[in-house]
Amino acid sequence: MTGVGIENVLVSLVLAAIALAIGYFWKVPVQKNMAVGIIRSFIQLIAVGYALKYVFDLESIWLILMVIIVMILVGSHASYSLSKQVRGAFLISFSAIAAGSLVTIGSMLILKIITFEARFIIPLSGMIISNAMNAAALTINRISSDIRSNSLAIETALSLGKNRRESSRPYRKQAVIAGMTSILNFMKTVGIVALPGAMTGMILAGAEPLEAVFWQLIVVYMLLSSVTISSVIAVELTTEKYFTPYHQLKSKI
Repeated sequence: MTGVGIENVLVSLVLAAIALAIGYFWKVPVQKNMAVGIIRSFIQLIAVGYALKYVFDLESIWLILMVIIVMILVGSHASYSLSKQVRGAFLISFSAIAAGSLVTIGSMLILKIITFEARFIIPLSGMIISNAMNAAALTINRISSDIRSNSLAIETALSLGKNRRESSRPYRKQAVIAGMTSILNFMKTVGIVALPGAMTGMILAGAEPLEAVFWQLIVVYMLLSSVTISSVIAVELTTEKYFTPYHQLKSKI
């Protein structure tokens, strides 16, 4: 298999049809979502393919930065849509995702792991932002739920003289762990349970397996960095929403 064309994509729709048929047979109420997802993914990815070709050809710094900002904004909105119960969730998500993504990409540029080229920056930013988005959403939801569920225990700790950080520490730690669970599990099983996307893509494109492994290791470490930063910032900013400046738990949470 030396190349992939639109005809290969159309033939692969058979796989999507199998999934739809199974869902219909088992009366799983997701056929509509599956059908919409199939159509949307086709349209969106084709459009992105043409857009990226345009960006790659221009190699404009400002255009690259604009693409990254748009991805962060879209990722922040997606994270916010899953965390609407928290006041200011969009800004929290944006801050967490932007910090995790920009620090990680910036570090890779400073360390000369990659160069400032669209073919490196945009695909890697996409992976970083999507993982940071998931981590932020999970963290925000977890700390919000834990504080609400354990308000009495937190108030008791506050009444005994502990500040907001001390009284919420166990819940903040668990929230960060929740945000990082996916990447931690991925690191434990990578190369054993599955060959991840970056590595598989390079091998399919004809790269040497060892070169693909080296790139995959870089991807793993960059995702660990972005997810950790995003989770910690998300939990800290969310926790602040539930306390007054005088270390009191807000009555309406």
